[in-house]
Amino acid sequence: MCSVSHQIETGTGACGAAVPLRVAGCGNPFAADDGAGLEVVRRLRARGELECDLREMPQAGVELMEVLEGARTVIFIDAVSSGAPPGTIHLVSLPSPAIEPRALGSLSSHGWGLAESLQLRAALGRPLPRLFLVGIEIESCLAGGPLSGAVQEAIGIIAERLSALCEIVQPELAIQWEVSRRFSPGDASFPGAGGEVSFADGGS
Repeated sequence: MCSVSHQIETGTGACGAAVPLRVAGCGNPFAADDGAGLEVVRRLRARGELECDLREMPQAGVELMEVLEGARTVIFIDAVSSGAPPGTIHLVSLPSPAIEPRALGSLSSHGWGLAESLQLRAALGRPLPRLFLVGIEIESCLAGGPLSGAVQEAIGIIAERLSALCEIVQPELAIQWEVSRRFSPGDASFPGAGGEVSFADGGS
């Protein structure tokens, strides 16, 4: 399997072939909690434990087409604002009618989001990877502000536990999963305890 890479321009892994798994952190690094997804990927890269293609996406516009190319499974990590307590972690299949990632949404500053990218790929007859979102409920997106304490805690949990999620979502069976789970602030059971992960709708 290809090793961790940074901003691969070809849409494939460092070995020049399609990658089984890509993890993309999204967000605005200059808007407090809105940059949570980027911070998770930076910590994952520093840990050096995941054998996957790691991407930082501070501008999630048409660049999404590249991120969707050449991967069998893509996990997006992005800030969300659903009304849940700050620091809540959401694990959902994409596209989701219930949760819209801030950077990936159609109403982003780029006017192009995940829905548009999926529609274009379908129109072009391109295969779609399995898509999952790890969403972090934000407290503040103040320009120039720091990460809030609750979001920092969520970032730490995800960076520590994402390898467990990667092992779950890569098998072919994952294409059948309709994931909708919510982990309360500080809940370190993400993505599920002891490998017994329930992918039924509802909170944990």
